[in-house]
Amino acid sequence: MRVAVIHNLLTGGARRRLCEQLAHLDADIDVVEVTLQGSAPVTADPIVIPWRERGPVVARPLRPPLRYADLAALLQAWHHAGAALERLQPDVVFANPCRLLQAPPPLRGGSAPSLYYCDEARRVDYEPEARATRRALTRPLYGLLYAAERRLDSGAATGATSLVTNSRYTAGQIRAAYGREANVVRCGVPDRILAAAAPLPPRHLLSVGQLIQRKGHDLVIAAAARTRRRWPVLVMSSREDLGERRRLHALAAAASVPLDIRVAASDDELVEAYRSAFATMYLSVREPFGLASLEAQATGCPVIVSDQGGLPETLLPGRTGWVVPRSAAAAAERVDALEEDGLRERVGQAAHAWASDWNWRRSGAAISGLLAELAA
Repeated sequence: MRVAVIHNLLTGGARRRLCEQLAHLDADIDVVEVTLQGSAPVTADPIVIPWRERGPVVARPLRPPLRYADLAALLQAWHHAGAALERLQPDVVFANPCRLLQAPPPLRGGSAPSLYYCDEARRVDYEPEARATRRALTRPLYGLLYAAERRLDSGAATGATSLVTNSRYTAGQIRAAYGREANVVRCGVPDRILAAAAPLPPRHLLSVGQLIQRKGHDLVIAAAARTRRRWPVLVMSSREDLGERRRLHALAAAASVPLDIRVAASDDELVEAYRSAFATMYLSVREPFGLASLEAQATGCPVIVSDQGGLPETLLPGRTGWVVPRSAAAAAERVDALEEDGLRERVGQAAHAWASDWNWRRSGAAISGLLAELAA
């Protein structure tokens, strides 16, 4: 069976998920990758479609016309990607997100059946909190752009033969946004992380995720300031954002919380960060799932997650960690409770056992089965 994988992903959770699923597909599946220039390829020999985004690198007053031009160029690049798919004549297309549009446009009108892994609906179109991040001053300038992007995403998501996603929560969001049902395929934990389940002496509270405000790193800092030990905070991010870095350091300084932010760390450094965390905290706004929660538990680290999105699905509440409101006081209370005699060790052992049941082999096998059904 020949599978064409398409995407436009940068480093981050969605790409990690895709890499692991591809690595665990059935042996008789031949994979060819089609992606856009500037993405992070997932195979050794991808077909890369030229494309360059110009808007973000110029001064704000000059951006509006360039952003419209960027959208036109992006659509042209995806048109060429769709033409490449037609030449390849795969048995099935395994589509993954476009980092700018969400659902990739070739899903609409392609001749091969398609399976779209929708990590999340296009939040900026369907969630009030996400829409509020758009600057009020520029909304009139970009109104037509926003409407076009929403139509493109919705049309592509509707055009996919079948959808798959990461959690029951995200499946509900997909149903509400696109009127489509999505299969839920469990994510997993890499074997190398499961093998590292030997906690180190705790040094910090850990928060993992992009340097964007909705990930809740600021809330972790506020929680740390309320703990009895005033724990230092370590933030691990796949990509840099200097503005958010400065904001977090200012908050930490005001709260007298030691803060370390590490960007693009190696897998080994991430595992060491999990192992040396007193707890991993994931206090994001409506996170679709949360791989970092699973990975932390796999190393024997207790987790404290927000009660929003798919995060509660990643743990056994009260046994491998806790689900709390997005409140610094509530999160700090759970951190302090871990100081009770032997509790952190007991929770860590249960967390490792729970996470061990989430493996990428099972996830890859499920994706293989769905692809084979569509190709039949």
